[in-house]
Amino acid sequence: MKRKWLHGLAITALAFSLAGCGKSVQEQIEVGVASAETIFQEGAEVPNTTIGSIEVFVPKSYTVEQGANEMNYILTKDKDSYILFVNTNEQEDSKLHYDNLMADQTKNVVKSQEMESDEEFGFSAVVQHEDDKHYELIVSIGGIKMTTISEDRKIEDKLNTMMQIVRSVNIVK
Repeated sequence: MKRKWLHGLAITALAFSLAGCGKSVQEQIEVGVASAETIFQEGAEVPNTTIGSIEVFVPKSYTVEQGANEMNYILTKDKDSYILFVNTNEQEDSKLHYDNLMADQTKNVVKSQEMESDEEFGFSAVVQHEDDKHYELIVSIGGIKMTTISEDRKIEDKLNTMMQIVRSVNIVK
């Protein structure tokens, strides 16, 4: 009887400690945005897929297909969908996507981070939706932007992967 009680107590303690290990939404956002900035600074993954007018790194377990035109691509992983927008008319140092986001007063931007190098401008941002449980995740470099809608989990991982993908895009001329 004593062993069962101790065993139950140990399982309960483990459950509480594991629950405490999960990051809050704000922590996920902070780490995700910082991770995206690191990837921006480090350089691009080697593209492993050619579709439409782009070469792009597509992580394992993701699929990619061309959208309605050569500027839009849809990536999916499990139940998550991502939209990759490639505007070939914008330069790598374009701030168009960032300026449009910041000018939109209807957006509740929880966090945004600008990133610059000598030739490029990029940013990552998290926008909270009205229901407080969904977030729009955005990463962009120049005229290339990727977005997804996420519940309040895996935000950190998604921002990281999204920047890897955006960073890798090479426009085929």
